[in-house]
Amino acid sequence: MPVEWIVRIVLSIIILIILIVILSKFRSGKFQPNAKDSLTIMKERLERGELTEEEFKEAKRRRGKIK
Repeated sequence: MPVEWIVRIVLSIIILIILIVILSKFRSGKFQPNAKDSLTIMKERLERGELTEEEFKEAKRRRGKIK
């Protein structure tokens, strides 16, 4: 009986550690402070002259920012 409890506790701890690692990796990938969204990238491309104003407006419209 005590061996079963020890095995359950050890397995529970291992599963908890795995969940913590997975969640920390998932959250760190989502909330990067240096990550740029597509609208920011499009604005930069517009400023460099890689896009026309019409292309920029179309990209914003597709993103749902303007109608």
